[in-house]
Amino acid sequence: MDLPIDARTLALLLARGRVVVGLIAGILPGLAAGTAPGERSPGNRAFARMLGARDLALGLGAITSLKERTQDAEWVGMGGAVDLVDGTALLLTRGLPARARLVGLVALGAGVAGILAARALADERTALEADADTA
Repeated sequence: MDLPIDARTLALLLARGRVVVGLIAGILPGLAAGTAPGERSPGNRAFARMLGARDLALGLGAITSLKERTQDAEWVGMGGAVDLVDGTALLLTRGLPARARLVGLVALGAGVAGILAARALADERTALEADADTA
């Protein structure tokens, strides 16, 4: 499947966005908790910080691997898989506010984009390895 932009560029945009989300959730957990499914309780703020750390680690890992061209498809794919699970959970859990549904749709979109970018990066790697083998 052809992507509308270069897979590496898309992957970098997703990874940078993930780092921003991770930093916001870590630094301003009340804002993150209020945007997603819950209220701004101490438990939800702690949970927002935990998810922020996860997103920060996945984003930085993806950026590093994309720059070094090592395990880039794997890191981007992991981020996409996490987004798909997050989006599905937010859309299928009953009783969540509309803002959580919106976040779920955004997460699903990012997840699909991440999986497609990861697949394209893996295909690119396979093609480069095949070219190297024939040279």
